[in-house]
Amino acid sequence: MDLVEQQYWDDAYNNFQYFVADDIVTQWMDKQAAFLKKGEQLFELGCFPGRYMAHLGKMGLVVNGMDLAPNMNEGFTAWLQKQGVSTGLLERGDVLAYAANSKDRYDVVCSFGFIEHFQNFPEIIALHSNLVKPGGTLMITTPNFRGGLQQFLHRNLDKENLDRHYLPSMKPHLWKAQLEQLGYDVKFAGYFGRFDYWYDAQERSSLQKLGNKVIGKLTPLLRQLPDAAFQSPYCGILAQKRHA
Repeated sequence: MDLVEQQYWDDAYNNFQYFVADDIVTQWMDKQAAFLKKGEQLFELGCFPGRYMAHLGKMGLVVNGMDLAPNMNEGFTAWLQKQGVSTGLLERGDVLAYAANSKDRYDVVCSFGFIEHFQNFPEIIALHSNLVKPGGTLMITTPNFRGGLQQFLHRNLDKENLDRHYLPSMKPHLWKAQLEQLGYDVKFAGYFGRFDYWYDAQERSSLQKLGNKVIGKLTPLLRQLPDAAFQSPYCGILAQKRHA
């Protein structure tokens, strides 16, 4: 079950200003660069608005992807190419139906902030795997709203955003166990990133607004904490599919 209506994404990305991400997730990607080779074909599920796709394209991968966002038809490919990114298949469509039925296979399959919106997340992970060629790489990240500190903040200060995420999906050890059964060698599975806290627009009380401001002030101090499930803002996995 998808916890988020498509209209939410359409509204969120209306008049979106494209940009290439440079953040905790891209720093994590860069650490996995040894598993990503220039010229490889990459496919991202739910790729719009492409901030991570663009980063991977700048690393030399040829980017492919699918999303239901209306703006997939309005200049998205042109923007990527303007960034010097090589593009392949970029279409508006139901990416889960594509993954279930397509014969296409890719060197790298990825999603960023996608599987955590589905209660049937193991099925979504299996659909990712359908698109990975033997010897290929699977890379998935999600926010870590389940961690103790992160969950406390979002539950008390960002509840509407929290409710769009399925917390039981944010367990990389479950992803690891599933992918190992599907024939993968897991290179990384865990939580990453020093403390960060982002929140969505919603109606807030004066106390909640104050709470967000206080956390903003405390963020430099909280970033002294090491990467850990309790507070790291992201979960991730990188795995390679064995040859048959």
